[in-house]
Amino acid sequence: KAACNAPISLGMIDTAINIKHSVFVANNKTKITTQNFLANNLVVPDAHGTAVASILIGNDDQLKPLLPKANLFAASVFFERKDYAQGSTLLNLIGALNWMASQKLSVINMSLAGPDNQILAKVIDKILAKGFVIVAAAGNEGPAAPPVFPAAYPGVIAVTAVDNEHKIYRWANQGSYISFAALGVGVTAARAAGGLGKDSGTSMAAPVVSALMACELAEEKTSPAEALAHLIKETKDLGDKGRDAVFGYGLL
Repeated sequence: KAACNAPISLGMIDTAINIKHSVFVANNKTKITTQNFLANNLVVPDAHGTAVASILIGNDDQLKPLLPKANLFAASVFFERKDYAQGSTLLNLIGALNWMASQKLSVINMSLAGPDNQILAKVIDKILAKGFVIVAAAGNEGPAAPPVFPAAYPGVIAVTAVDNEHKIYRWANQGSYISFAALGVGVTAARAAGGLGKDSGTSMAAPVVSALMACELAEEKTSPAEALAHLIKETKDLGDKGRDAVFGYGLL
C-alpha cells in the first residue's frame, strides 16, 4: 500500500543502486538521481541500496511502492570490504549530507549504523536545524548492544523492525533513542542481480517511516515537529504503555 501519491522528493544515503533493475524501470512515474561519493578505484556494492530503494519506489506484481511518484536522490557512500561487509568514511557521509542539503527535499533516509562521531553529530545537527528530517535504522546488533549512530543522535528518528505479527526483530537494537517500529522482517525487496527476495533488518523498516514522514510534510504543509507529532498519534502502541526502549512510540 502506498504511503501517499504525492510527488515526493526524498533523500537516501546508502550503497549504490542497480537503477536498471526491472522494479525501477517499471515505475516510470519515479526518477532516481544518483551521486557517487567513492573514489573510482573502489568496488561499489549495490545490494543494500537496491533493496532499500525498491521498498520506497520499486514496482512489481509482488512489490508495490511506498512512494509511486517520488523523486529519489540517492547518495552512494559505501565501499566493499569483503563479500558481506561494507564500510564508509566520515568524509563520504558528510559529502552525501551536504549534497542532500543542497537539494529540494524534506526527508533523508539513512539505513546505516555505526559508532558515535562528534564531527558527524555536528553536521547532522546543522542539517536538522535547516528543517530536514533524518530517519535512520536503529541497528541490528542485538537488544543488549550499545546505541548506534546516526539513529541515537538527538532529533534523528530511529526506526526498529517488527515482523507481520508485530514481534520485535530478534537482532534489533533497543534503547531510549528508538522512535518507531515498522515492518522490517521478511520484507519483499529487489535483489541487485535481478529478481526479488526477502530481507530483514531495521534497514528495511526505516524507509517505511521515511515515506510516511515525507507524505505528512508534503500533504499537510506542516513543520517537521507537527508531522512527527501526528505520526506519534497514528502509532499502534506495542510493548510497555507509551514510549518504550523496544518499540519506541509504537508501530507505524
